[in-house]
Amino acid sequence: MARFHVRCRKCETRRVLPFHPDQYNSHDKAPKCRCCGERDYRLDAYMMNRNVRAMTCTCAGYWFWHRRGSLYCWHRADGSTRTPGDPDFADRNLTDDEVAALIAA
Repeated sequence: MARFHVRCRKCETRRVLPFHPDQYNSHDKAPKCRCCGERDYRLDAYMMNRNVRAMTCTCAGYWFWHRRGSLYCWHRADGSTRTPGDPDFADRNLTDDEVAALIAA
């Protein structure tokens, strides 16, 4: 499914549309902006050109696809691995005392 990252021309709010803004026959067919209610969009060149899949991670830190380097992600943004005992490792299941013990070990 194609995705088109767009911005509202009036308030610059970001949105993802299933079709190119020019494919909507009239402005009445385009969805309303969630902020200002206008139906006039332009393509967001930055969002269209970035590689989102390169930043995606599927580790067990989250139960959904997430951005590499997020708080509970087991990988850093540069691709290196976080392990228990690293100062920047966060785990929902560990208490602060257990984390301190891992760091001290």
